[in-house]
Amino acid sequence: MLGGWLLVGAVLAGAGALCAAEGRLAEVVLELDPRSAHQAQVTSLGPGSWEVRTAGEDPYVATLPFPPAPKEASVLTFEYVSLGAVRPMEVFAVFPWSESGAVSAEELPYSEGWSTFSLDLRPALDRATRPPTRLRLDFGRSPGQVIQVRHLRLRAPDPEEEAREATRQGRRTSELALENRIRDFLGRRFSVEVTAVEVGPQEVSVQGNLGKETGELWLAESPLWRHLTEERTFARVTRLEREGEGRFSVRLPRQVAGEDASQRDRLWSRWLVVREGAGGADEVVSAARYADAVTARGAPPPPELRTKKGLGGFNLGRPALEGDLDDLGIGSVTVNLFLSRFLRSAASPRTMPFTFLGRTYHADRVEVEKLDRTLLAAARRNLLVFGIVLVPRAKSWDSPALGRLMEHPDCLPAGIYSMANVTDGAAVETYAALLDFLAERYSRPGAPFGRMHHWIIHNEVDAGWVWTNCGEKPPLLYVDQYHKSMRLAHLVLRQYDAQARVFASLTHHWAATASFRYIPSREVLRHLLAFSRAEGDFDWGIAFHPYPESLREPKTWRDRKATFAFDTPMITFKNLEVLDAWVKVPAHRYRGRDVRPVHLTEQGPNSPDYSPRALAEQAASLAYVWQKVRALDAILGFQFHNWIDNRAEGGLRIGLRRFPDDPEEPLGRKPVWQVFRALETPEEAAATAFALPLIGIQSWDEVLYRGPISGEP
Repeated sequence: MLGGWLLVGAVLAGAGALCAAEGRLAEVVLELDPRSAHQAQVTSLGPGSWEVRTAGEDPYVATLPFPPAPKEASVLTFEYVSLGAVRPMEVFAVFPWSESGAVSAEELPYSEGWSTFSLDLRPALDRATRPPTRLRLDFGRSPGQVIQVRHLRLRAPDPEEEAREATRQGRRTSELALENRIRDFLGRRFSVEVTAVEVGPQEVSVQGNLGKETGELWLAESPLWRHLTEERTFARVTRLEREGEGRFSVRLPRQVAGEDASQRDRLWSRWLVVREGAGGADEVVSAARYADAVTARGAPPPPELRTKKGLGGFNLGRPALEGDLDDLGIGSVTVNLFLSRFLRSAASPRTMPFTFLGRTYHADRVEVEKLDRTLLAAARRNLLVFGIVLVPRAKSWDSPALGRLMEHPDCLPAGIYSMANVTDGAAVETYAALLDFLAERYSRPGAPFGRMHHWIIHNEVDAGWVWTNCGEKPPLLYVDQYHKSMRLAHLVLRQYDAQARVFASLTHHWAATASFRYIPSREVLRHLLAFSRAEGDFDWGIAFHPYPESLREPKTWRDRKATFAFDTPMITFKNLEVLDAWVKVPAHRYRGRDVRPVHLTEQGPNSPDYSPRALAEQAASLAYVWQKVRALDAILGFQFHNWIDNRAEGGLRIGLRRFPDDPEEPLGRKPVWQVFRALETPEEAAATAFALPLIGIQSWDEVLYRGPISGEP
């Protein structure tokens, strides 16, 4: 037990003092600047020592300015005491502060005694144009933390830190080279073609055309988790015999023997043609192709989408509010699927076993039954349901081994969620097993546990550094990992429901980004199209989040970064016409024919506070965007987020209802609730008339843009 917080240690020099001793490289002694504190109270406890009390969800404090640090002084280090883990711990190394100059650690660990914390700032300093002269320390995202800090300084890295940095630099170099090889492969044109792959209950059928290629050609199989460009030899399945006009057709068993008496499913294999090349390596003579068609157990009809109105983040955690599903007249909901809640590493009284490919897994019965209740509430109302597949970080799973398996191996502390681990056979099989369990349960005839019609794969992947992390990857390599997760989910889901789709989740940052670590949404889509063209198109849709330009500002009609051009920096409520036009471009359609469906699955205008003016502007913003949603036929749904104002959303009030702990009217219906209820009813005109003068227009017809969308899509 900690008996008290005893301050000990030598008196340090003033801020920015340089010191050297016994031949060590220079250090820079730092001091915190209490005047710079944001959502925190910083108190000096003596020379070189401070207490930081966090008071909000974005607590930070900067150092006093210091002389430009020597290049070798790249590691921030300090001693601290904290009776609670601070998650995450982030340091901004470049002023003015921006994400490009930030480095984060998963946590400042719990410590009852004085411990040392060190963070190598070179990932940020390498991008800087000048040495740091000030730092900003961000202490997590929670109020009520108390941290004591002393001996704050910049120093040279030790040998272990040097080795980690060399590894990071080496990985970056190799990943850039891998991205170039993948790009080249996706762009290659082959004379041999695998034209169709169909997966039935027992067999896989592969068809193709050998063109004018001669010699000994083989059909080969490549697992999803490997990079085609990195394989020297492939699993040759059968020698190909040329049929009429060079065609070939092969039938193979779908399941083959795996390891430990289990089975291996070829559902998510890729098929390509190879021949023996120089030095024993295989020469690839075709593109690889995933399954085009999967024989489904059935095709249960989806509910008729009677309205574009939907609700985001629905669950029955508050059964008393279930009536909103009826009162608001909605037709669809999204439901979060935190995968770590459903899978356990071993049997227990609260688990239920299920078998996949000969292995037994253990689902958490309590969590599954909670999901049942939510989905049954939706099924009673014949609502269209989108499950949002989220992969929590390793620490959220019930055992370290399971967490390490499910978290992407390159996931970094900045990520709230991880990319699915599609780099390893065992991880892919476990991920597939859990998806299969959920897909089968919620596609059964008669929907005894409810229905899940479509899956949104992960969250806001263009901002994957935060929401779907697999490290600081080059864009195409990042989308390669995401595409594999989407493809696997698509194939698993289509076994049970021939009409089910997977959707890509994207933010409103369209042709520009909010951070160098993010990827423009349009670029993500272009890469997905490239993989679809090269490896077989599949029927995916777009789950877009067109928040106003500023999440805090509801007056979206003033958005400056939302233009009517295909290279608009952002797509917000103001310029949804751009997204509608983009998906209708023939090259962007599924098989060049079908417009990919768009659902707006997370967005809601903010009310900065609960004043009458702020609440009216929030409601007016919804009335404004609804005119566009109704008119644009590629946009099939608008799932309002958030249902209820949430204290964990950084001070936003984007819900239809007030905070549950609001002192005046807990969970009270806001004016935006009333407007949402009235949309698509005879009351709509009267309920939205107040917004016209607030927006500055005479009629709703003025909201719609009917001109051309300029530029290249």
